[in-house]
Amino acid sequence: MKKRMFVISLLLISTVLFSACATAQSEQNKEMSMPAADYDGISEEMAAEAPMEMEESMDEARGFTAGSGELASAEQRMVIYNANMQIAVMDPLEAMDSVISMAENAGGFVVNSNTYQSTGSKGQKIPHANLTVRVPAGQLESIMDQIKGLTPDPSEDVLSENVSGQDVTAEYTDLESRLRNLEAAEAALVELMDQAQDTEDVLDVFDELTYYRGEIESVKGRMKYLEESAALSAITVEIIAKESLQPIEIAGWEPKGTVKKAVEALINTGQKLVDGLIWLGIYCLPFLIPLGAAVYFLIRLIRKRKIKKQANKVEEIKSAED
Repeated sequence: MKKRMFVISLLLISTVLFSACATAQSEQNKEMSMPAADYDGISEEMAAEAPMEMEESMDEARGFTAGSGELASAEQRMVIYNANMQIAVMDPLEAMDSVISMAENAGGFVVNSNTYQSTGSKGQKIPHANLTVRVPAGQLESIMDQIKGLTPDPSEDVLSENVSGQDVTAEYTDLESRLRNLEAAEAALVELMDQAQDTEDVLDVFDELTYYRGEIESVKGRMKYLEESAALSAITVEIIAKESLQPIEIAGWEPKGTVKKAVEALINTGQKLVDGLIWLGIYCLPFLIPLGAAVYFLIRLIRKRKIKKQANKVEEIKSAED
């Protein structure tokens, strides 16, 4: 009778503990699923204005004025701007011709262009195009907007866009100083050459003069390159067919959607399993350890008594045989 009462008590305790664990976990899940309250001091208007302010600050960092399309020229700094874009259009070859026309109409030119074809899922040929054009730096932003307008939906079909700037003001200033020094040295050498009477002295001065004139041409070439690079920005455009971005669809069924749902279900199941293990280890385990120890010792006691009874029966049988 005592054994039965002890076992019944253990079962009741186990049931109560597991019920408490399940209740605590469900309450925690409810708290986590509840929508978060608005934070103090943050209104919906401020949240809507924040992205606009961030976008304006990014435009200023790139050197664009707010909506004017002109590059910032504070302190007359020399900055080389380059842009990279990737867009999806219905006809890449037609879009490439349009970009070339934009650059030429703005006073720019084509640096390079390339077209190729890939094979689609149905065996069709899909055209692609790559090109780099140079346009006046002051029209960089407006021309990029025109290129975006070639896409059916700029919000979805402008796949990537990047504008980078390189400040070469310090390098250009150093080149100007070096050019002045080289030209002064050249003038001094010309004066020495005019005054030299010995043939050997004339040849020595001529060698030095040739060296300095070569350095002058090199510096002037670098300065011209920086001036042209700052005046004409490079835009590299990768044009792909919108057809190549369409998902595989068979009789209205898209494998991509099924895969997405399966992955989401797997993640949700794994999350619930991990949450349950965490609750078991942190909330329930401290109560289950003493309970498990009690069950262990109870089972051990029962086994000892069974062994003892079996030993007594064996002794009784032996004594009866004697």
